[in-house]
Amino acid sequence: MRVDLLRERLTAALETAMRNREADAIALTADRTKAMAVALAGMPDDIEVEIDALELSTRAAATVLGFHPEHVRRLIRTGRLRARRLGGDYRVKVDDIWPLLEARYREPGRRRLRARR
Repeated sequence: MRVDLLRERLTAALETAMRNREADAIALTADRTKAMAVALAGMPDDIEVEIDALELSTRAAATVLGFHPEHVRRLIRTGRLRARRLGGDYRVKVDDIWPLLEARYREPGRRRLRARR
């Protein structure tokens, strides 16, 4: 999918969520949109990208999740977040961030994430 088309769809999804009266639904959509926007930042509008192949650096993932970069590395090392090693740091697929974002909006007592294998 082209980057400009993907950006338009993200904007439309956020506008649709804003019409919803559920605060959690709006916040989750905003968090997902933020993750995708950070992954697309700096890319030219006319290139094709695979949505399931979009990746974030450890620092960008930390920004999206609202964590410190070292906490994201700790999540990776303990197996709670999948990532691949690239040079001296990790790259996290945007799809692998969704469970962490969704955990914020679960009812209390059900927020715990299990290690991914």
